[in-house]
Amino acid sequence: MKVIIFPSIIKGEIDAPKSKSIAIRILFGSLINNILLREKIPESDDIKYAYESILKMGVLHDNNKLEKPDMINLNKSFYAGGSGTVARIIAGLAIISGGEVIIDGDKNLRNRPFDGLLKLSKLTGSEVSGNKLPVKIESKGKINYIELPELESSQYITGIIYGMAMNNGGIIKFKEKIPSLYYVMLTIDLLSKMGCNLKFEGNEIYVGKCIKNTYEARFPGDFLLSSFYAISSLLTGGLTIIKGLYEPPKYYGDHDIVKILNNANVKSELKDDSWVIYNSEISGEINVDVENTPDMAMSLAPLGVKLKIEINGTKRLKIKESDRILSIKDTMEKFGSYVKIYDNKIIIKPNELKVAEIDCNNDHRVAMMASTVSFIKGGRINNAECINKSDPMHWERYKKLGGEIKFE
Repeated sequence: MKVIIFPSIIKGEIDAPKSKSIAIRILFGSLINNILLREKIPESDDIKYAYESILKMGVLHDNNKLEKPDMINLNKSFYAGGSGTVARIIAGLAIISGGEVIIDGDKNLRNRPFDGLLKLSKLTGSEVSGNKLPVKIESKGKINYIELPELESSQYITGIIYGMAMNNGGIIKFKEKIPSLYYVMLTIDLLSKMGCNLKFEGNEIYVGKCIKNTYEARFPGDFLLSSFYAISSLLTGGLTIIKGLYEPPKYYGDHDIVKILNNANVKSELKDDSWVIYNSEISGEINVDVENTPDMAMSLAPLGVKLKIEINGTKRLKIKESDRILSIKDTMEKFGSYVKIYDNKIIIKPNELKVAEIDCNNDHRVAMMASTVSFIKGGRINNAECINKSDPMHWERYKKLGGEIKFE
């Protein structure tokens, strides 16, 4: 599918797209406690593969309730589609809990590295067939203590936390830096709300027992998926309200994009569960580190058509759905910006804005990044169905905000 975008003023009011990160963690939480669904499970490809995986493990979906299985069955083959999150959570879970597991994914996911699996296999005595999908994991499990080196993804750590919570506890000690710390905190935060006793002190996570109860779940909106609309609004001069976002926690995370934008003299604010983006002139510079929130880079890059933006901590962007370092460079240069890549940093500067044609490279955030800029002078996005990975309603929300879009 090709999307043709015409110059438009983005303004109005929408409901935020649902957070797939939180939704996936809620679904895997049903392996530990019953979950009462207060709204329907969001529709996106990644969430669908998480849902199918927990059903395979024995979770029963009865009306609006996900019922925890008496015995979790990990001796299965799991298909994660294009979701590295789902694949790595299952991998971490399998290594800690035990089983003979096969994990596969689509062509795009098969090309992504799973080097962390090889590190985990050496640490635990598990057998892993390789660092690319499809991969077979054989583990005796029942591991309640592990010392972790630096891994390429925090999603293994989330799987390990779930595995220890299912096994009545354990300790995770970090010998090196924790990747994408925000997403580890998100896991700890959610499982704590579900009744699990977790503590993060120094360089250790203590996973205690979980109280057996029923967790009532709603699926909140996502700040970074919402930020594409917010920045489109800023770039085209509209006023936009995005509703249904989660309450920002005290630790640094994706929600801090609101504060980061305010550093560019943008006037926006959070009111209850809504993000209000006022019509304001963007000026100054932005300097941000995305090591703990890597997806933020794709949201902020479009601001490079208006101001200088320096994005630090970019090394993990290489192993996402595309090499996002190159995707940012290619996309923003086609729209006319100057882009310079360093070892762990990207600098984007404005120049004469151009109309561009972009291929999403099977990466939903590339399509979203390109759409953000396109509403200024126009643009074309090829293979635009890639947005189904996280937000199938992406284009419809833009149309609701006044975006003129044509599909071919």
